[in-house]
Amino acid sequence: MSRRRVVVQAPDERGLRQVTIDGAPAGSAWSQRDLRRQLRRAGLPADMDLEDRAAVSWRGADSASWPDRAGRRRATITLLVAGLLVSALLLADIGTVDALGALTFSGRLTGVLFVLSGAAQVVAAALVFDFWGKRTLRFSGVMVVLGVLISVATEGLLLAVWFQEREWTPYLPVFLALSLWSLWAVWAIWRERAWKGITHPRSFTAAVAVTALLTLANFSYSALYQPHAALFHFKMEAKFGKPIPDPELPLVYLPVKLHVTNDGVVPGYVLNSAYWVEGRESAFDGKKAEPDPKEWRMDAEAGVDTELHVQPIAYRTINSGPVLPVDAWIAPGTDFTKELVVQIPTDAKYDLITAKWTAIFLREDRGRIDKRLQSPVFSWKEKTDRFFDCSPAPCPDYVIHHAKVWHNNNIINVTRRPRYVSSTRWLSKQGSAVDSRISPLDSRGRVSADAESAERYGVDQYVSGLTAIPFVSLLDLKTPSS
Repeated sequence: MSRRRVVVQAPDERGLRQVTIDGAPAGSAWSQRDLRRQLRRAGLPADMDLEDRAAVSWRGADSASWPDRAGRRRATITLLVAGLLVSALLLADIGTVDALGALTFSGRLTGVLFVLSGAAQVVAAALVFDFWGKRTLRFSGVMVVLGVLISVATEGLLLAVWFQEREWTPYLPVFLALSLWSLWAVWAIWRERAWKGITHPRSFTAAVAVTALLTLANFSYSALYQPHAALFHFKMEAKFGKPIPDPELPLVYLPVKLHVTNDGVVPGYVLNSAYWVEGRESAFDGKKAEPDPKEWRMDAEAGVDTELHVQPIAYRTINSGPVLPVDAWIAPGTDFTKELVVQIPTDAKYDLITAKWTAIFLREDRGRIDKRLQSPVFSWKEKTDRFFDCSPAPCPDYVIHHAKVWHNNNIINVTRRPRYVSSTRWLSKQGSAVDSRISPLDSRGRVSADAESAERYGVDQYVSGLTAIPFVSLLDLKTPSS
């Protein structure tokens, strides 16, 4: 039986030696141990003499020349795989939130692109072993290049967004580490000329650029343009109904209708609301011929009407309270109505009865709020220190709703400290007053004094027009028959 002829070629630039058996390719080897493994697979004896010139021909270098730096090559593989997998995990963590729950279509598309980019990096990580190995797959270098470029682009985007506020987040060390890793990875693939496996480099470059621009465009549209361009508006009004006198008691029942319609195109979260029904007391002077300059100046400063014969001296809050449930939301084209009845003594000294109400809304395309906002905290039932500072002391009674708020794009959420919305209804002898703020927590775990701009989260307060009727019109009524 004839002996089989083995030829071992000279090492290439990476230290890998090609092996042929009887003229047919049999693989490649990094070392003698690897060579024997190749020979065993081909059916040759495991203990064959590699120095037998009749059986083994060494081309360009002898049997002792194995220049592969296995430790360095394996370290490179380990670092590349680790970096690609961490980057893929980060993209999946960021993108999944938006892909499944973004408030806009463009936001969801950005999330899907992040998830798909992460999946591409997982494939690239698996192919690192082949490209830094024996390169049996022609496209392994292409995928490694793609995986590294994805990391360069996404880390650049994340750091650019982070730099706008420069706040500490748990993700920041990951961003910085992956950014440094990306620079090293670019150098590593450049040194290995991984792009040589790309058959159509222009098409590949164009595809990567288009994908990056699409992701950036969707992020800009969902986070910047759309939340500013879409109309967000509510129409509010307060109306009095027909008063009814009590047949036995000296009082009159005055129905009040509070109504709101979302006539914009964006749903709105309700952060707080309050209404006021007030009785105005005034001094009357029927002989006065013209207004006094001092009076109209004071009225101008107060932003009220100047009246010739009447000088308002007091406003008494008759009824006050919330209107809309906190954390409810009103979709475009829908409305909400609250109807109440105010009881007013017939011997009151009012000349006018007024009604108005206000509500604070947050655009749903700017953020979403934790369900804990529904749970109120009453100042008189607190058993621990307040989680915000109240000045001046002592703090008046209040009902506060407090919960975490997320931006509409998860890229911004991971590059910022957590934000919290605090919506308060203050209680006093003058009735209710409402306000809200969005801010991070300070080092003591309290609401920070550094409140966010209301415009950033699309928080807006709407006030109905003031409705007024003469008090005497409530008294010129016939008592309903029993």
